[in-house]
Amino acid sequence: MKKSNVIVIDLAKNVLQVCKVSNHGELILNKAVSPNKLKQLLSTSSPAIVAMEGSGSRHYWCRLSKSFGHEVRIINPKKVKAFLQGQKTDANDALAIAMAATQFGVRFSAVKNEEQQTLQTLETSRKFLDKELTALNNHIRAYLYEYGITMRRGQKSLREKIALVLDDTDSTLPQCLKNTLRLLWERYQLTLAQLKETCNAKAALVKQVEPCKRLLALESVGEVCAAMLYANIGDGKEFKNGREASACIGLTPKQHSSGGKTNMMEINKKGGNKELRTALYQGALSVISRLPDEPRTVKQAWLIDLVNRAGTKRACIALANKTVRTAWALLATGKSYEPILISQ
Repeated sequence: MKKSNVIVIDLAKNVLQVCKVSNHGELILNKAVSPNKLKQLLSTSSPAIVAMEGSGSRHYWCRLSKSFGHEVRIINPKKVKAFLQGQKTDANDALAIAMAATQFGVRFSAVKNEEQQTLQTLETSRKFLDKELTALNNHIRAYLYEYGITMRRGQKSLREKIALVLDDTDSTLPQCLKNTLRLLWERYQLTLAQLKETCNAKAALVKQVEPCKRLLALESVGEVCAAMLYANIGDGKEFKNGREASACIGLTPKQHSSGGKTNMMEINKKGGNKELRTALYQGALSVISRLPDEPRTVKQAWLIDLVNRAGTKRACIALANKTVRTAWALLATGKSYEPILISQ
């Protein structure tokens, strides 16, 4: 039997469903409240278990609950679905979260601090602007292609062709369409400037955050990987070891075992953090492509042997896996990375 009351929050923008269950399993309340009423409830309640699904604004409410002395638990919505009784309503959802939060063996998600969430938000904004820039680039090229105007790949080719087409003496594009093309091109340039500004802001923050500075010492880790690793692993206390952190990101083999027979398969590409896994793979590939003929460190010797035995792609996955485990060790212990040199 649990020793604390359970306060469940079914998150939403304006009205939040709050369910409170006593430590004896009795339902105390289950009603919709405003954000201000919820803050008042959290501040006046005795220390309890505060549970919620992994949805928008969860980290804010978790940090606020922790500041009032509560224990917070974030649950994957897929795990909550199994406990839903009856039709889908806010009240039934809150009851399902309450049941899931008190079950034995349920794994809970980590709560991000403000630094981690800031880095994650900047990365999300960077990806949004990057996608918008790509969409504008493709739209402008298709716009011109319909009138027989083609160009090579790259920003330089696009910039040169736009300058020619927008010239008053050029007649390849109808005059009435040039004003729209000019607006699209101005928006493209503005988005490009905003993307560079966001990247610079993120890079400046990464250089200021102490854990990220230590992660930058790893061979295959740059500013993008350092920020994403810290945002996902944090201080490392949510994981027992480096393998758990690597499995959370999706860099460990899937297992299909039965009857005492263990069968290890490929990594789970549908699970984990796809963006971080991609960035780690690219970083590993850059390191492997520049391996020296004579290794100077133990890791370089290991990589050279692994590439010869298993090939480049598998070596990249193995290095990405080792990078996450090493990053967990650095974040959990607070130590700095020092490569092991081959003794002469």
